[in-house]
Order: sequence, then C-alpha cells, then structure tokens
Amino acid sequence: MRRWALYGFLACCSVACGGGNQEPASAADAETENAASPETTPRGDEGSDESNVRKAAGTPDAKGGPPSLSSTQSADDTTAVLELVVNDPELDPYLKLGEPGRFPLKISGSALPAGVKLVKATEPVQVVTGPKDKKDPVLVFTEVEISKAKASVRYRYDIEGIRGSANLTKGQYGWELTNSRIVENK
Repeated sequence: MRRWALYGFLACCSVACGGGNQEPASAADAETENAASPETTPRGDEGSDESNVRKAAGTPDAKGGPPSLSSTQSADDTTAVLELVVNDPELDPYLKLGEPGRFPLKISGSALPAGVKLVKATEPVQVVTGPKDKKDPVLVFTEVEISKAKASVRYRYDIEGIRGSANLTKGQYGWELTNSRIVENK
C-alpha cells in the first residue's frame, strides 16, 4: 500500500513540475498527444535550443546577443537569481535584520533591473537609490550577469564591511545557488 502511495505522490510531483520526457503508453495516446499539443516540432539533439518550440527563460536571442531584460522571461530569471542571493543563509548573519533600521532589507545598484520585486523574511525588499554613506544599511549589487544556464552576482554591504559573490546554475527545476563567498573588508 505504501508503495502505491509513493508512486502516486511521485506522479503528482512529476506532473506539477512539468513532467519529464515520457513516452505515451500506446500508439493511440501518442496520436492524441500530437493532435492536442502545439509543440509537435521533432526534437533533434536534446541539448539544442534550436529544436525546442519554446526557449528557456533568460536565453540569448536568436542573434546570440546577451539576454534582454525587457522580456518577461528574462525578468523572471533575474528575479529568481536575485531572490536566491538575498535569501542566501551565508549572507543572513551580516544583514542583521533584527537591528533597528535594517528591516525590511534595502537594496540598490546600477546592476539591478528596473521594477525588480524581491521578498526577504516575508517582507518586500525596498529598492532605494543608494546608500548615503557607509553606515547606511543598503545591500548594493555591483554586478548581475545572467546567461542561458549560469548567473553570477556581486554585491557589497558597506555597513558590515563585506563584499560577496554568488554563482548560480539553471537546472531542470530552475535556478540554484551553487556557491557563494563573502569577504570581510574591515
């Protein structure tokens, strides 16, 4: 009985996460899927984006240029990447959100796209023009680079005298923080 419950749970998770490349159970199922699906383009090389009907979020355009942040998908990638960085457990001890004036988190930086909306500790993050001085608790993003499957972010938090970097990869289930490093500059 437990085995069937586990199989049912895994099947639900698979469907909820978009499933995988599963073969239809019968030839009739294959015909039904092909008739109902707008994505009937044959898939050649599994790693090739050119054979996919839909492009992954944050991929470069067809000309091979950098991703445009004007599209919704690229903005979603940027939001997901920055959300992982601000919620990095390695950064939490330096943010000291329990101290007066530090919550909600304030961020700034020319590397931030316009209109970015993030959440830290259940509250929306405030995007400000920049720290007035080194005692102002503002996390400043100095670099945000996002490509098809990798991202790198650099930031500083002057009030604590730190600089940090984070590397992320985009996998089957979305963006993941692969490593981060924080250096104290005091």
